Amino acid sequence: MVAHEIDVWLYGSRLARLRRTRTLRGEPRAELEWDSSASSRWGWGARILSHLLPIDEGTRPHPARATAWLDGLMPEGRVRDNMAMEAGVDPEDPVGFFAAYGGDTVGALQFVEAGGDPGGQGGESFPLDPSGVAQLLREALARAGGRGRSEHLTSSLPGMEPKLGLVRDGETWVRASRDQPTTHILKLARAADSPTADLVDTEAAALDLARRIGLTTIQAHVETFEDVRCLVVSRYDRVPDDGAPGRLRRIHQEDAAQALGINTRDPERKFQHGRTNPSLQAVAQVLRDDGTRPDRLLALTTLNLALGNTDAHAKNISLLRRDDGTVALAPAYDVSMHLHHAHASRVFAMDVAGERDMDAITGDHLVAEGVAWGLPRRRAVRVVARTLDDLRAALGEIDRDTHPGVPAEAWRTVVERAEVLRRSVD
Repeated sequence: MVAHEIDVWLYGSRLARLRRTRTLRGEPRAELEWDSSASSRWGWGARILSHLLPIDEGTRPHPARATAWLDGLMPEGRVRDNMAMEAGVDPEDPVGFFAAYGGDTVGALQFVEAGGDPGGQGGESFPLDPSGVAQLLREALARAGGRGRSEHLTSSLPGMEPKLGLVRDGETWVRASRDQPTTHILKLARAADSPTADLVDTEAAALDLARRIGLTTIQAHVETFEDVRCLVVSRYDRVPDDGAPGRLRRIHQEDAAQALGINTRDPERKFQHGRTNPSLQAVAQVLRDDGTRPDRLLALTTLNLALGNTDAHAKNISLLRRDDGTVALAPAYDVSMHLHHAHASRVFAMDVAGERDMDAITGDHLVAEGVAWGLPRRRAVRVVARTLDDLRAALGEIDRDTHPGVPAEAWRTVVERAEVLRRSVD
C-alpha cells in the first residue's frame, strides 16, 4: 500500500510530517506540518530544513512550496519514472516516492513511515566484489534508459545522470542497508564512442583542481569494474562521527533551486538562460539572509568559468545546513571541462553581470557580479584574482598523468581561459 504520510527526521530529531494531498485537478502534492519540538531545538523561523521553509509551528507552509522543495530531492527523467514504477507510486508523488526510497537521501534527511524510527528501516548490507559493483552500475544505466529494476536501490540521488550510492569500508565496497549512510557516489561514464566520453575524466581532474585551491573536499578518481567505467567521488555530506568512532554523521544540504523554490520537474528550469531566476544574485542573497558571506560563491563561479563548466546550474550549487544552525556554501561538485568539445554550448548556466556568452564573460564581469551582490569592489577583485592565481598555480602543480583520460586540448583550454580571465581583472 502506498504511504500517505511520512515523517521527516533530521539530526536525530523528528522535524515534521509530510502528508500527500491532491490539487483540484487531482495532482499529488505534499503538505508539511512541523513537529511540536522543532522550534524548541532550533528556534522560531530557523531555516534548518530549507531557506524556503522556515520553522513556524503555528502555520503550515504552502503546499506548492513544500512540494517544490521535496521534488528537488528526487531523481530526474527516466530514472525517476522507473524507480517510481518499481515502487508502485506516481512519479509526481514525492511523498509516496520517499516512503520507498527515503532511508538515505542527499544531505541528512531521512524519511520514515509515520510514527516510525530511522533505525528501523530493515534490510541488510553486504559486501560487493567488482562483479557485483559492475552489475549494480549496469542496472543504474538500464534505469536511466527506462529499463531495469530498482530492487537493489537503498537510496535516492538527484539528477539525470545514472549513478549509484555505495559504502566504502576499507578496501571493500558494500551495498548499504536501507537506513545506512552511503559514503561514495559512482557515476557512470558515457559510451566510449560518445563525443563526451571523457566527461568523468575531466570531472575528476576538475575536482582535483578545486580541492587544490580550497573549493572542495571531494576525492575523485575514475575506476573500471569489469567493463564498466565510472567516476568515484567521496560524499562531502558524510563525515566521521566524533562521538561514535567508526560511524558516519550526515550533514544536511539543499541545492540552490530548492532554496529558491524552483520546481525543476522541467530540467530546463535549473538554468537561468535569460530568466529572472535562478540567478547567482538570488543565491548570494540566500547566503546573506542565512548569515554567510557570498565570497566563496564568487570564487566558485570564477572557477567554473575558467574550467569551461557550462553546467553550473542551480542544482549544482548547494548550501550546507549544519545542526548548529549555521549555513555555508557546499564544497564544489559536478564541476567539469566542456569547452574543448567542438559541439559544446558556449552559454553559461547562469548570467554573469548580464552576460551569458562564455567567450564574452571577462574577469571584470565577475567583479561586477560580486559588486551586485553587495561585495565591496576591492573585495570582489581580490576574490576573483586570488581564485585565478591559485588555479594557475594548481594547473602547474597537478600531476596530469593521474588523469590520463583528459585530452591535451582540455588542459590547454583551461590554461588559456584562466590566463585570459586573470588579465581582465583590475
